[in-house]
Amino acid sequence: MLKPITAIILAGGKSSRMNGDDKGLLLLKNKPLYCHVIDKIRPQVADIIINTNRHVELYQQSHYPVISDELTGFLGPLAGIYSGLMKSKTDWNLIVSCDTPFLPADLLLRLQSKIAHHMAAYVFDGEKSHPTILLIHRKVAEKIRIYLMQGDRKLLLFLQSIDAISVDFSDEKQSFININTPKELDNWNQL
Repeated sequence: MLKPITAIILAGGKSSRMNGDDKGLLLLKNKPLYCHVIDKIRPQVADIIINTNRHVELYQQSHYPVISDELTGFLGPLAGIYSGLMKSKTDWNLIVSCDTPFLPADLLLRLQSKIAHHMAAYVFDGEKSHPTILLIHRKVAEKIRIYLMQGDRKLLLFLQSIDAISVDFSDEKQSFININTPKELDNWNQL
């Protein structure tokens, strides 16, 4: 086991497909999306950090540490991961996005079981990769900073460059549904 583990919730994006609304704060069944994520991961980890670049005071109501990107300019999820790794007190960190409210109860356990000698392991649902849901070692932080400073942004390409392993979650595909648009949110609220 790789415990203790810190979870880093990525809520720092522009939410362009949500008309600029802060995705993590949008309500699903009268609860902010990021709170659904906390409910799913809290039993699996020792600590939680929330990465956001706006509405810090609203995220602080969760009573978890809230950080903003150390590298400015909305550089994408890698900037949030980098910032979280710099603040984390644990070697291993579970990265999750704020718009995935249905994460499985065995997410961390299954990622841990496949990590072996790799520095990162991310979710593959049988059809597509979910690189913003991954287990990653803090040692990778400097490589992320260099990658971003070179102007690169693509998370999956970065993970491939460090020989990260994909972990098959095709039996739990529905657990990785992310809510990206107002229509998707409306649909889930009506179910």
